[in-house]
Amino acid sequence: MIVGIGIAVVGVGGWGKNHVRVFRDLKGEGLIDNIVIVDIDEARGKKVARMYGVDYYKSIDDALKRDDVEGVVISTPTVLHYAHALKAIEHGKHVLVEKPMTATLDEAVRLYDEAKSSGVILMVGFIMRYHVLTDYMKNLVENGTIGKTLTATSKRTSWWPQRYGDVGVIKDLAIHDIDILHYVLKDKVSQVYAQAKKLKHDYDDYSIILLHFDNGAFAVVEANWLTPYKTRTINITGDNGIVHVDYVLDRIQILKENEIIIPNVKVVEPLLLEDMNFVRTIMGAEEPKVKGLDGIRALAVCEAALKSSEKGGIVEVEYPL
Repeated sequence: MIVGIGIAVVGVGGWGKNHVRVFRDLKGEGLIDNIVIVDIDEARGKKVARMYGVDYYKSIDDALKRDDVEGVVISTPTVLHYAHALKAIEHGKHVLVEKPMTATLDEAVRLYDEAKSSGVILMVGFIMRYHVLTDYMKNLVENGTIGKTLTATSKRTSWWPQRYGDVGVIKDLAIHDIDILHYVLKDKVSQVYAQAKKLKHDYDDYSIILLHFDNGAFAVVEANWLTPYKTRTINITGDNGIVHVDYVLDRIQILKENEIIIPNVKVVEPLLLEDMNFVRTIMGAEEPKVKGLDGIRALAVCEAALKSSEKGGIVEVEYPL
């Protein structure tokens, strides 16, 4: 018999309300007993609570006092991730914090240490890890379908409005592809060269990042908040072929010498898989697909990229863990 758990979603102004929708669906499957939401905007919080039939709190402290809440999703602005996740950990709650894990690498390491010493689960919301095409691509690389990996390129663009007190495009957008490359290539970045500028925002809003991996592969990660066309693509080139993934079209192509293969892959909503993994990890039925360590390593590369752009040269990446 499945015994459901209680979930709190902190921050429902943007992405957080999508978590509420998914958890409501999981409640129907018996994986969730109760859902509570937290938002400092009372009108917004009450509206979402009515929409999904859940309890609302204006204060995170009040929600964390509930013994029937075992897991907490942090979907507040990045600058608040550390404080909110830390409170949840101090209350003995398991945490899924949206990317970037925290605003700074130092905060991420402190949060990781707190979770480890408290014996609670700490996951990071790299949703693209849960896209089935990411694992399909990873398997193609691992089984040698495209041969030895030589280079990778990614392009992630879309218009995004100003967000007060948050982070720039590298930590918000490029970080997705940095994590995907960590995951798919199973390798660390040794050096970074980057250029990042700001045109319409207070933070970097367009960037190009060159990554040099330990195994010799190179990658170019492009991201911007300015182009009014949503692009989410990644290519991995080997000495025996190329794999191309388009996350907007949900399509993967394998380009070989004399053929182009387009596998028919059934796509499941990545957020559903992510939230289900969080719930089942709390239950002890699964392992987390994205751990706090993954959030730290992605942030380490992002901060190296920002440092490279500032100094105008190559920067060595230092992974703290």
